[in-house]
Amino acid sequence: MKCPKCKMPQDGYGGSCRACGHAGGNARRAMLWTLIPTSIIAALLLGRIAYAEITRQGSSRNIYSNAIETQDAAGRSVAFAKLMHDAGQTCTRTSKSLFRGDIGPNAAWALRCEDSGDWLVLIASNGATRIANCGPLDKAGTPCWTRL
Repeated sequence: MKCPKCKMPQDGYGGSCRACGHAGGNARRAMLWTLIPTSIIAALLLGRIAYAEITRQGSSRNIYSNAIETQDAAGRSVAFAKLMHDAGQTCTRTSKSLFRGDIGPNAAWALRCEDSGDWLVLIASNGATRIANCGPLDKAGTPCWTRL
């Protein structure tokens, strides 16, 4: 093998040239072969993340919660009234709702029903719901109307 700088013959691979002291490979070429694929992969990943954020509808990781959140106020009120009725509580109409945030795969909502008061609703990732009255939660130090 010959030295790429002075063209003197070398013994084996690796080491530096005895004639000129050249240490071997081309650092600029090695950097290009490292940076170009890394840049392409980074651009693809950032593109996928941006596309996912643009097409995502709703604030939650929970699709059932997002389906409720993307409705207008009247549709959201009807959906929450149906959830409350299915849970065995009376709620003919909601006057206020707040998406509190995600607790793992579950979405937490605070509701104010005009006829039965304030409620905390947890919507699971499989669509199942759990409800709790906000009165005891507030007394226990877990206010319903704050974001998580």
